[in-house]
Amino acid sequence: MNYSDLIQSIRKRFKFSSNDSFHLEYSSPACSSVYLDNESDFKMLFCCAKIYHMDNVLVTVVKDVGKSCSSTSVVVDDCAEMIDENDYLGDAFKDGPQKFFLSDEWGSYLSHAGQKFESIADFRDKLRKFAVQSGFHYVLSRNDSIYVNAVCANRDVDHCGWEVLGSVASINQCFYITRFNNVHTCRGMIRNRSHRQLGSKIVRTCIESTVCLNLGLKPREIMSNFKSTYGYEISYKVASRAKKRCVEKMYGSECDSFSMLSWFREAVLETNPGSSVVLDVGESTERFKRVFVAYAGQIQGFKFSLPVLYVDGAFGKSKYKGQILAATGRNGNKGFFPLALCFCDSETEENWLFFFKNLKALLEPQGRIITFISDRGVGLLKAFDLIFPGNPHLYCYHHLRYNLSRKYKNKGGEIVVADVLQKFFKVAYASTEKSFYFHLKNLRDEGGAATIDEFIREIPLEHWCRAFFKGCRYGIMANGIAESFNNWIVAERSLPPFAMLDQTRMKEMKMMSERSVESKSWTTKLTPKMEKRLKEQLDRSRVFRVIASHENVYEVRNDKYSYSVDISTRTCSCVKWQINCFPCAHALAAIQGARLDVYDFIDPYFTAEYYRMCYSFPIAPLSNVDASCSSTEDFILPPVTKRPAGRPKSKRIASAGEKKLIRCGRCNKMGHHNKKSCTEPLNMLL
Repeated sequence: MNYSDLIQSIRKRFKFSSNDSFHLEYSSPACSSVYLDNESDFKMLFCCAKIYHMDNVLVTVVKDVGKSCSSTSVVVDDCAEMIDENDYLGDAFKDGPQKFFLSDEWGSYLSHAGQKFESIADFRDKLRKFAVQSGFHYVLSRNDSIYVNAVCANRDVDHCGWEVLGSVASINQCFYITRFNNVHTCRGMIRNRSHRQLGSKIVRTCIESTVCLNLGLKPREIMSNFKSTYGYEISYKVASRAKKRCVEKMYGSECDSFSMLSWFREAVLETNPGSSVVLDVGESTERFKRVFVAYAGQIQGFKFSLPVLYVDGAFGKSKYKGQILAATGRNGNKGFFPLALCFCDSETEENWLFFFKNLKALLEPQGRIITFISDRGVGLLKAFDLIFPGNPHLYCYHHLRYNLSRKYKNKGGEIVVADVLQKFFKVAYASTEKSFYFHLKNLRDEGGAATIDEFIREIPLEHWCRAFFKGCRYGIMANGIAESFNNWIVAERSLPPFAMLDQTRMKEMKMMSERSVESKSWTTKLTPKMEKRLKEQLDRSRVFRVIASHENVYEVRNDKYSYSVDISTRTCSCVKWQINCFPCAHALAAIQGARLDVYDFIDPYFTAEYYRMCYSFPIAPLSNVDASCSSTEDFILPPVTKRPAGRPKSKRIASAGEKKLIRCGRCNKMGHHNKKSCTEPLNMLL
């Protein structure tokens, strides 16, 4: 009711004509006489009734007759229901708009006897959702392959009559409700924020499409999304199990995943001719041992990427654990280029031999000398020396630094270790032998000659020091590309083998397509990152003076230093051109001084043309519509694994000393402490 409705009601009740004049008054505990002349006054009447808890208000109708007045009264009741307090409250105190959830429709899933469902499983699913949304619990008095009889959980206590009974029709295998009493006579139903029958089976049907698009979805993200979308809270355990059910529906159980590898091999070789898929299974045990996968598109594309390969192992996180060995290249835009993948039971010399043998079969036809970078993993060194005895092999500087820090465990403080590692950095990055021995002397003085000499004897200089490496290393000092690839597939590593390989394939297929499309819009001769680097080096070269010595040999000088550059052999006395395989500022100054095109002296792997060729060989999609008709019927048993004690690890174990150094705000020293935990005596540091 509004003010206009009240006026019309009064005119009709007291038979006032349109010429009759009257006004309205009412009283409240705060004021004995209040006029009611418009819509605002009418709303204020209800506000007063709400404040003073008045169930009804007596309104006086005063008729104006000349100078005299006559009055009568009407009652406006139900004030508490008619007033909307949100009209008078601030935004912080108003009730928010009602939100509709996807679970709202669950309450209509069961409606009448004779209702039809596609199957008995469909009925059970809708029964659970109906109970959750209606706010009650049920028990199954009968539940088999034909009949389902559900009654209210309070039947024995409150004698509740709610019941549903149904059966499967033999003619079409559909499920029909034969009896349905939807009246509860128990103490009432309250819909809570959670429900004990809201388990992983229900949640799986709700998140299936989302998980299918994003297998990296974490349980806590599922919990949050389910709350905002369906309005119910679920536990971490339910979310985790629901995701597992989604993966099993897509790829089968983890045990069956190993048998699917036979079909996967057959499908890849058929749709991607030239690919390499090697499946190794125990002859007597029929148990899975390892599988090697490299797609034809990546094998062909690797010819146009840098001649370097990062090899590393990462642990699997599925039920049967396992190890993922990967060989990852590097494109001309400083990005990673996946080449080959191997899933095996553990990181052993035997598995590395299997991996390197199949990898060598791919690389030999290309005729390039490949430089390998690794972290000297378990069994890797021996296997590499057997398969690639003549190839350059670089050790990851970061892992060497961590290994060096172990030598000082319980022997020196954090500041001492930080100083040793800083000097080791200068030794590793030394560009000339003279510079190497100079920094090595400082390192031995700081870290102790015996400790340093013992450490250096374990690792040949040509594998880690820039001054002793013969060849083009493209400035590589660490195994960062391999770590980037491992992090890129971190979600896939939680999946069973077949699912992991298939999801990784799709991810790589999508990446190659996107990079191919992206590179077509480039207008520069080099890739964007290398073009930017070239411009920065050209800016630095402007300060140098160039003096010609003889053909193709120049002396490049600034105010303090001079450098010798031979543009025919592409060498500079600073050695950066040889190490990075990219012209340094001195070389660019000499090239421009000779009035030559700088692009002619840049490695073709850094050009946009080579980058486009890298991704011009796509990975063909796989179709599993005829997987059931496959001629391969091998049944492969999973490997024998023993689950370790304790909670499963989900993150890689950091090496000793891997924790990053920070600068303390109190003592201003590098270490692993901050100003709150600092214990350095300040009087000694002043």
